[in-house]
Amino acid sequence: MTVRRSRFIMSGEEFFGPGIPVYVNRAYENFELHEHSHAFVEITYVSEGSGVHYIDDEAIPVEHGTLFFIPVGRSHVFRPRTTKKDRPLIVYNCLFPLTYMEGLRGAYPQAADICDYFTVEHIPWFSVKDTTGSYHMLFQELYSEFSARPPGYLAVIAALIVRMLTGLYRQQLQSGTSAGARPQWTAVDEAIACIKANYAGGVTLGGLAAAANLSERQFSRLFRQQTGMSFTGYLHNIRMDAACRLLTDPGYSVAGVAAAVGYADLKFFHQLFKRKIGMAPRQYRLSVRADQG
Repeated sequence: MTVRRSRFIMSGEEFFGPGIPVYVNRAYENFELHEHSHAFVEITYVSEGSGVHYIDDEAIPVEHGTLFFIPVGRSHVFRPRTTKKDRPLIVYNCLFPLTYMEGLRGAYPQAADICDYFTVEHIPWFSVKDTTGSYHMLFQELYSEFSARPPGYLAVIAALIVRMLTGLYRQQLQSGTSAGARPQWTAVDEAIACIKANYAGGVTLGGLAAAANLSERQFSRLFRQQTGMSFTGYLHNIRMDAACRLLTDPGYSVAGVAAAVGYADLKFFHQLFKRKIGMAPRQYRLSVRADQG
């Protein structure tokens, strides 16, 4: 199928309400929406499926984890690869006017350079690949906050957008430097994101060091300097946090929780959990149930 070339401009009036200068949704892309531009900034993330993003007369293949920053005035539209209902193209969209970034600029320390970067006239659109899933988690939290609107949700959304813009800003700066010129803190940042996405298995000190083009000794030193703990200690903490979350789910047995967070040795899991959390896994589960009434 071909893209319908008729274009229109979306204004912010249909998305932003009084006192709510942001809009977040999770959309199923189809062939009905015409190519369009908009009078606001859009950050969009492909959550499921694959397809093509037509933007400024380019056709960009997209899949899970593809993120786009789309400035004001850029013409674009998504098209799914197939019309089959069991293989949809689903994207998260975060929309806000340029004036919203002016507010962020003054509200957060060191945000001025970041917001200026994304509000400069004629900034091009760009895309990045979310290899660690960190942006996916940000969008999931954005959508949850915007949909549920608990007390303070606009403050949380602002903080999440600043985190997202900061990450994109850093990536754009890094993309303009050679591998040898990259600041060393990026190696640990990327390693942390990888650990959080792959803590249950497949992540090793050697693999992270190799990805950073560092020796294990150099990487370990940097990792401890930036996190205050060893790689192994950090990995155990991430796994214990995940175990605590899973123990609140009655569908998981303790053995199932241990396996799900990366421990094949149940005895070791019990010992480590008690040392880190202060009680056995079953005790923790009972205490959470008691707190919940």
